[in-house]
Amino acid sequence: MTSVKGKIISRIVKMEERINKCSRCKDVRVCCCRPATGKGDIEANILLVFASESEVADRSELIRMRQEISSMSGDGSGVYHTYMVRCQPRICNRRKNQAVLFDGSLIDTENRCLLSREQCDALLAQPDDQQTMNCLHFLLEEIEILAPKLIITVGERTYQYVFRAFGIFDPFQKPFADNKNRLFRSCDYLFLTAELPPPGCEHPFAELSSILRLITKR
Repeated sequence: MTSVKGKIISRIVKMEERINKCSRCKDVRVCCCRPATGKGDIEANILLVFASESEVADRSELIRMRQEISSMSGDGSGVYHTYMVRCQPRICNRRKNQAVLFDGSLIDTENRCLLSREQCDALLAQPDDQQTMNCLHFLLEEIEILAPKLIITVGERTYQYVFRAFGIFDPFQKPFADNKNRLFRSCDYLFLTAELPPPGCEHPFAELSSILRLITKR
């Protein structure tokens, strides 16, 4: 392990420890056993950013997506995926009906609800603006640690928050449909916008292939 790689891993581990201790969204944390964290090549050139873990819940599918992007890059670039929001909000009527007062997670490591003793059946909800803002600083820190050559924002919501965080406002003069699969640059980073591939897509992010090859040839 190189000293540079070791420092990156150390910083990521410390950040993830703070993520696990975060209590900014207490109502969300109660129904979240473990916040989502990034995975992949720690020295990646490409960072793939999803809005939340629920967008691609299958870990094998995430690995396949990383492999597809690495292959399309033409030079086997390492890929790391992460999330804009770490704790997935859930709509739980059982918790509301039982008026639970609990300072901890009601979900165990196997996704079982401690109230029902069964698999959690709560509905997944989209993070609201406050929940997203509470979490966004972790993503910005992660980007600074990994220092990728390219950041792929997946979906319109991710694109809106991340671009604004890096002071990129010009694209918002057009609808997302006109800005997807395009490159944008901030002072420090290169961004590529993308749509979330449909479940089971044979070749996810295939529309990015020509752009990825162009970038890696620079």
